[in-house]
Amino acid sequence: MKRGHGRKAAKGAADFFKVIWYCMKTLWGTSPRYFAIRIALSIVSLSAPFAVITLTKSLMELLASGYAQASAANAAIGQCLALSLALLALNVLGRAADTLDAYYSGLQRDAMEASVKYRIMEKAAGLDLSFFDSTAFYNEVCDADRNSPLITSTAFYAMDLARYLVQFLVAFAYLFRVSPALPFAFVASAIPCTVVQIKQVEAIYGFQRQYLGEERKMQYTSDVLLLREFAKDVRVYNLFPFISRKFRDIWNALFSKKRGISLRHTRALLALFALPEAVAAASLFLLGASVVMGRRTIGDYTFLQGAMAQTLSGVYLVISSYAQLSDGKMRIQNYMRFLGFPNKVCENGTLELGTGLFCIEFKNVSFRYDDGLPWVLKNVSFSFHSRQKIALVGANGSGKSTVVKLLLRFYDPVEGQILVDGKDIREYGLASYRRHFSTVFQDYSNYAFNVRESVGLSDVSRANDEAGILAALRESGADAFVSGFPQGLDTYLTRRYEENGQELSGGQWQKMAIARACFRKADIYVLDEPSAALDAQSEDEVFRMFHAMHEGKGAVLISHRLSNVHLSDMILVLDHGTLAEQGTHKELMAADGAYAHMYRLQAEKYKDVG
Repeated sequence: MKRGHGRKAAKGAADFFKVIWYCMKTLWGTSPRYFAIRIALSIVSLSAPFAVITLTKSLMELLASGYAQASAANAAIGQCLALSLALLALNVLGRAADTLDAYYSGLQRDAMEASVKYRIMEKAAGLDLSFFDSTAFYNEVCDADRNSPLITSTAFYAMDLARYLVQFLVAFAYLFRVSPALPFAFVASAIPCTVVQIKQVEAIYGFQRQYLGEERKMQYTSDVLLLREFAKDVRVYNLFPFISRKFRDIWNALFSKKRGISLRHTRALLALFALPEAVAAASLFLLGASVVMGRRTIGDYTFLQGAMAQTLSGVYLVISSYAQLSDGKMRIQNYMRFLGFPNKVCENGTLELGTGLFCIEFKNVSFRYDDGLPWVLKNVSFSFHSRQKIALVGANGSGKSTVVKLLLRFYDPVEGQILVDGKDIREYGLASYRRHFSTVFQDYSNYAFNVRESVGLSDVSRANDEAGILAALRESGADAFVSGFPQGLDTYLTRRYEENGQELSGGQWQKMAIARACFRKADIYVLDEPSAALDAQSEDEVFRMFHAMHEGKGAVLISHRLSNVHLSDMILVLDHGTLAEQGTHKELMAADGAYAHMYRLQAEKYKDVG
């Protein structure tokens, strides 16, 4: 049992120093210049108080001496002036070092926070889409993002711990020269406080990790009342009482539990913090008694008083920074784990997919989102080339969007293969493969950047191609309203990013998304319900535009309105994850199967009612 505790303690110490090393590397990597300057300033700040203690001892002994002769008194006054000026210089130097350290630490903190945020964003942008389907992953993202300032603070605590530890060791050495037992008494009196503080930190952070889901729910209820997308419903349905009650219920439950954890440890700390103070008070009494009895000088008393103050200060600072670092250690470890999340869709392909005609084949492809969940696709096989326009039709949940996700390699098949020109899709580099596609998803994104940027996002290397942006706006029909904006292409969309932004309707947003897809010079355009928010005329224009203006290009169309897909080169009918039918519109109507049945049902709705 003892051996197990020893291994656990050794691992804990190893993890602790690993975190410190990681923090130091991160600080250095963020700004080597600021890091070096702060180290130099820390040396000055550490040295100045001990030099002041030594000079103060000499000054006190000088003042305690008697001088019968005027010449000796004049010399003593000169020494007193020199010591006073030296003390002034040291105090000013120490204050200046602290002030400069605050300045440079502020700059380094800002740089560090930006660096941490950037790394979180970079990691999230590169992760598989599957992570975003997981509630547990959202908890990890929220934890990393919420704790990003604390991650920065932890790196600073690591640096502070090193500084305060040096301060304590120097003060320890000063005291040890006079009384070997005294510094050990200070250390022993501080150990209980340290243990309790660490346990408090671990308990509170463990609580936060345990209830991450509840905090995420609390954040969501807050967003419902703060974000524009919910504002109309909140007012029409008077949702504030209901939403705020949900917020308060979660908060009250969490606060009550957290308060209980904090209170237990705080009571212990209130008692234990008196121990180091009691040791200091007893030491000063004994030292004062020795001065009264003539065994020590007033200079010795002043020197030891200063050394004990530095020791006690060092003890508290070490305890505080160690406790904060112990808290931060867990946050840093979770941050490191987040940065280390492995992708299932590995980007280890080396083949480049060049320009020109290429063929894509789904070969007995089966897929489900996780083990134990039902199959979304089962033994689906079809092929098409990059200049064909194919349509995916079927009821909701039939697997249409999953085919698109596999086509774009957001996921890999669980069974079967996707082949590109006869080679497994995984043999191609992801960037090389995906640059041949341009997309409009059903849950398309609305960007609050200006029109020029919002369209150019699909190919940022051509973001300054104004002629291309204007052409894409014409193709989508968005030029009809963009031309009326006072700043034209430089008009910002919504007021979320820029105060004078322009608000858009649902149909206008969809046209902007289509313009973005048009701007990218792709081989295959993927349109997942691209007309859901469009009126009938705009919808007809969009599909005719894609069939006419993208001649020689491929397209994958998903639409519930079968009148939009009848011109496609091939129609795939999916039913409960299986490929039920495939062929042209004429072929499928002649077969009189599932497609013909759906088409006639929709056509009936448009017949004149007598």
